[in-house]
Amino acid sequence: MGLDCSKPAPEMLKTYGAHYNKNVMFLCNHNSCRSQMADAWLRQLRGSASVGVASAGIVGGTAVKEGAIAVMKEAGIDISEFSSDAMADFKPEDFDVVISCCGCGSKLDGDKEAWKQRAVFQDWNLDDPPAIDPGDLSAYRRVRDETKAKCQELLASLS
Repeated sequence: MGLDCSKPAPEMLKTYGAHYNKNVMFLCNHNSCRSQMADAWLRQLRGSASVGVASAGIVGGTAVKEGAIAVMKEAGIDISEFSSDAMADFKPEDFDVVISCCGCGSKLDGDKEAWKQRAVFQDWNLDDPPAIDPGDLSAYRRVRDETKAKCQELLASLS
């Protein structure tokens, strides 16, 4: 019986874990725009760096915003197959670095407090393009580019 290479092995679907030197979690309210762009940028920029990446929302299950998909495609990155995941599906102790993309750090209290107690916690407080104008891709582009720059800074700090 041969190996089915048409589907990735389950362990290859997971893009973070003990086999990485550092694991980064990007959090946002819904995991539908800013955290998705950050996730994609860090995956793209990490090269051979041993950095695991995941993203989640305080509330998951929201479709990835079409504007985010479009502007990332302009940058040569396809996030059309990304899914919106809930932070409840992850364990804080699996991550060394937690980035709040939207200023949601203030919502991480009570049982969510452990997310702020990782080795590195940053609140990037990126603007929310759909809240500015859902049909205006210039807001998405600005946040995309700002997110890329922040991911480059983050990678430099991890090496």
